Amino acid sequence: MSEPMTHEKGSVPDHVPPELVHFWDFRTGLGPCPHAQVAALHKGPRVFYSPLSHQDRSEKPVGTWVLTKAEDIRQMLQRADVFSSAQPRSHAMGETWRLIPLEVDPPEHGLFRTPLNPLFSPARIKQLEPRLRELTVDLIEKLKDRDECEFIRDFGEQFPVRIFLELMGLSGDDLSRFRKWADTIIHDRINRGKAMGEVKAFLVEQIALRRADPREGELVSQVMAMKVGDRPFTDEEVMGAVFLLFIGGLDTVVSSLAYQFRYLAENPADQARLRADPSMIPDAVEELFRAFPVVTTARIATEDTELAGVQIKKGDMVTGSTLLSTSDPTEFANPEVVDITRSPNRHNTFSFGPHRCLGSHLARREIQIAIEEWLKRVPPFTVKPGTEFKTLGGGVIGMEALPLVWSRPA
Repeated sequence: MSEPMTHEKGSVPDHVPPELVHFWDFRTGLGPCPHAQVAALHKGPRVFYSPLSHQDRSEKPVGTWVLTKAEDIRQMLQRADVFSSAQPRSHAMGETWRLIPLEVDPPEHGLFRTPLNPLFSPARIKQLEPRLRELTVDLIEKLKDRDECEFIRDFGEQFPVRIFLELMGLSGDDLSRFRKWADTIIHDRINRGKAMGEVKAFLVEQIALRRADPREGELVSQVMAMKVGDRPFTDEEVMGAVFLLFIGGLDTVVSSLAYQFRYLAENPADQARLRADPSMIPDAVEELFRAFPVVTTARIATEDTELAGVQIKKGDMVTGSTLLSTSDPTEFANPEVVDITRSPNRHNTFSFGPHRCLGSHLARREIQIAIEEWLKRVPPFTVKPGTEFKTLGGGVIGMEALPLVWSRPA
C-alpha cells in the first residue's frame, strides 16, 4: 500500500481524489452560529474528505469522509454491516472495553439494546413526567424574580442533569464535577483519556456499592441485573453501559436546551406565538430539534464500498452530522427557515437505524416541559446585549454561555 499524501493539518489517503479534499473541523472550526456555518457546506460537493476528524483519538490527526446529504447519512447509519460503530473510545485510556450498546454492531447490538430500551420507553417517561415538571418549576421559581440569568448555568444544565443523576441514584451535589468530566471527554481531545479514567474509577466505585446494596429503581442497579440472552452482563459490559448513560445524560440535552432557548430569545415573534398558544409547543420543539441538532457521529468502513459515487476503502472513517442531514435542501423545503409549524418534519436529530438515541423520548419531553413552564413564569426574554457566543465543538456541539435578560412587569 502506498503512503498517504501528507498535509500540514493531517494526511489524505492516495485513493481520495484531490478535488474532494476540504479542510473542515467539527471540533475547533465552528464560530458563534455553527448551524448556519455547517449548512453552508451544502454549497460544495455531496461528499468530501477532510484530513481532520472530530473523533481523533490519537495525537496525529485522522482524516474522514464527510457526508452532507440526509439520504447518504441514513445509508451510513442503516448499513451497520459496512459502516461499523465498533471503535472503543476506551482506547484513549489504553483499554478495550466498549460503550454499550453504542460501540456494538448488529446482530450483537440488539442483544444489548433490547434490555436497555424499557429504561427510557414512552411509558417510563410518562411515569417520570410529574417529577420533570416539579423540578422545572422549582428551578424557574428560584430565578424568575430576577431580571437576568446565565441560562446554561442556572437552568439548562441544572434541569436535565439533576433528573438524570436522580435516575442513576447519584448526588446532585457533584453536578459541577460531573459536567466538567463530560465537557472534557466530549470537547477536549488532549485531556479526554484522563477524564475517562476518572469517570471509570468513580463508576467502578458506584457499581461496587450497588453490588453490596442493590437499589431498586435506579439505573445502575437495573443495568447490573440485565441479561444478554441467557447470561448476565459481565462487569466490563456493565461498565460500558453505565459509562454511556452517565456521559449521555450530562451533555446532549443541555446543548439542545441552550440552542432552542437562544432561538426563542432572538426571535420574539415565535416566542410570543408559543406564549399565546402553548398547544404549538410540541411541534415547535420538533422544528427546533431539526434546526439546531447537536450531534456528529462517525463510522469505520469494514470493506471497500461506494457511497454517493465515492469510492470508500476498508478502514476509512466516514462522518455524518445531524447538522448537515437536517439542513439538507433536498430533504427540507427552505431548511434555513425555522418554521415552528413545519409538517411533516422527518428529521433524524436523534439519529437513524439501530443506534437511534436511546434517550430521545426523555429529551423531547424535558424540552417541551422546560419551554411550557418557562413561558408561563418568565416575561419575554432576549439575549443580553453585547453577548459574544463561543461554540464548543466535537461530537456534541454546545455553547459556553447563554446570558438572558427580561423586564419584570411594573
